[in-house]
Amino acid sequence: MYKRIVSLAPSNTEILYALGAEDRLAACTRYCDFPEEAGEKPRIGGWIDINDGLVKSYNPDLVLTSTFVQNKITSRYKKSKMNIVSLMPTTLKGVFGSISKIGKLVGKEKEAINAVNSMKESFNKIKIKIKKSRRSPRIYIEEWHKPPTVSGNWVPTLAKMAGGDYSLIKAGVHSREVSNEQIQKYDPEVIVISICGMADKAPKEWVTKRKGWENLSAVKNGKVYVFDDSWLNRPGPRLVVGLQKLAEVIHPECFHRKN
Repeated sequence: MYKRIVSLAPSNTEILYALGAEDRLAACTRYCDFPEEAGEKPRIGGWIDINDGLVKSYNPDLVLTSTFVQNKITSRYKKSKMNIVSLMPTTLKGVFGSISKIGKLVGKEKEAINAVNSMKESFNKIKIKIKKSRRSPRIYIEEWHKPPTVSGNWVPTLAKMAGGDYSLIKAGVHSREVSNEQIQKYDPEVIVISICGMADKAPKEWVTKRKGWENLSAVKNGKVYVFDDSWLNRPGPRLVVGLQKLAEVIHPECFHRKN
């Protein structure tokens, strides 16, 4: 059972807190901002600008990394004989697996099972709410803006669970660039801006004022929304929040009915 952990990804940090293992967290990145208490932990850098000396100074018995962006860091640390576990889920099933794996590493298997079951239960409640909806509006979720990049990995699964048509990319595939031609042909009815690392501060105009996008159904009808990117981009327990928010903008009629 590991007792001194350095987390190099916000998702891993959130999972440790969700499992009640925050006392094992010796340090984390400046992007580890949830829950609020995580902000009080010592910082060792960002996604790729990790201060190796600081990491070593905390004498961790386990370092948790995530995503292919940190492949070089993972490789470098393995060569230095540090104990590294890399969690790189690309599907919702993989996210559940990451929670279970961290649970085993910190001796919180029961808590991990409960966390996964709680997520599944919440997902099902949301799906039941939108079950009567007969439409599946075309939805486009943008993870990056230069170039326009459609959200992949587990996001397509969430979009479909939320009652949307999300056919620009398949689940389990890394987010990829989309061309103006593809977008025009697809003509999304709902657009969600979920820019990595920007929380909910991305300007809506990045999409609405983009050349050639002004005639898209979503833009013309005012169906462009800015999300806190951590709701969708972090493979952890708060994907439940992401699904709830998606369902609300795709099928508002199911959540804002008058009594």
